[in-house]
Amino acid sequence: MPGLTRKQLGNLFRPTGPKVVAIGLSPVGGSAAGLGGSNNLSQFLDLSLPLQGLRFVVKGRCTVGAAAMASVTPEGFLNVLSNITLQGTNSRQKGNVVLYNIDLATLWMIQNLFGERTAQYDISIGGAAATEVADPTMPLPAGYNPTGGAATTYDFRIVVDLPLYPFGAMPGVRPQFLMRNEEWMDSIQLSVQWGTQIGGAVAGILGTGAAGTTIAWAGYGGVGALPTLDIYSLPMIMGLDIKDSVVPGFCSRVAQPINLVLQAAGNQITLFNMQKLPTTRIFTKFGVSVVPNGNPAFSTLTEVNVTAMGITLGGNRQVRNLVDVFAHKNDAVDIYDRGPIQGYNLFDFIGSGNPDSAYPGDKVPSGSTFQLVANVAGVVNAYGIIVQEQVLYTAEGALYSF
Repeated sequence: MPGLTRKQLGNLFRPTGPKVVAIGLSPVGGSAAGLGGSNNLSQFLDLSLPLQGLRFVVKGRCTVGAAAMASVTPEGFLNVLSNITLQGTNSRQKGNVVLYNIDLATLWMIQNLFGERTAQYDISIGGAAATEVADPTMPLPAGYNPTGGAATTYDFRIVVDLPLYPFGAMPGVRPQFLMRNEEWMDSIQLSVQWGTQIGGAVAGILGTGAAGTTIAWAGYGGVGALPTLDIYSLPMIMGLDIKDSVVPGFCSRVAQPINLVLQAAGNQITLFNMQKLPTTRIFTKFGVSVVPNGNPAFSTLTEVNVTAMGITLGGNRQVRNLVDVFAHKNDAVDIYDRGPIQGYNLFDFIGSGNPDSAYPGDKVPSGSTFQLVANVAGVVNAYGIIVQEQVLYTAEGALYSF
């Protein structure tokens, strides 16, 4: 849209701050003895203003009693939401679209690949003042799950966004992925599953307890029976002269768990056949599952098992060369000035911050493969999560057609 005025440029990106959607949601079906349960919401969003995303604030208390945990998961209370699914019906898709299907720990860590302190996580121990945990690094700081220490009370607070635009996108291009009433109407649904951790020598989201370990869940600061979830929307204002010049697109992030393929040693192993769609980034997470072949909580995060990775096209063309995983990990350092995070990796096609530079997966010929490949050492109970951030539709209209 050539010849934008100063006023029109000012109207391109005008966030209005968070707006309350729901406060104090406790897990339905959850219990103080083990947590668990879920929340399901439909027709819950006000789209009178377009949205650039949602913001979650997860708060609660967990008291570990009698005996300390025998072992702990590296991501600790970040595992408290085992799944978040955000979906709806879009007029351009003419059917259901899954915008997010991911666990909280993976979502939180992914956002921290793009800068320091891009999402908040703090813990208070034994009633002391809350302390923000360190930025995730390699190795991962022990403070992410302090429950390996003496049995005591832990209050936790986690804040994370669910942006509708690609992670780390420049503000000026975020309107390409707004959620508007014109395309989504009342169709948006949100489903949240809470993780479980009971007492005794049982594996769960925090780790594995000792025989005498007791677990009791409650609200933050001991107020309320269970942990809670607060949900905010993130509205934006666009001037009418700009708003009518864009039909937003949308992107999807669906976490794909893999296990058996990681448990047998081999080279150039196909880990994942990717969708043939414009791809902004591919995220991977590897380690060992706390519950073999199932639970999204990891007992360890490691680079020991998957030692080299790459992306191939048609089996013989290299989109990303199959090289040492640490060579790939340093891309985040180079592009975002962000140190690597243990267990996580990023294949980035939009280092410019502009989603228009996404890898054109939709141009991959029919019959050709678009695959993530790796050299695998083979580890018992090895587990992984792969997230292909893909653009299902790009923005249209005069604003984005020049």
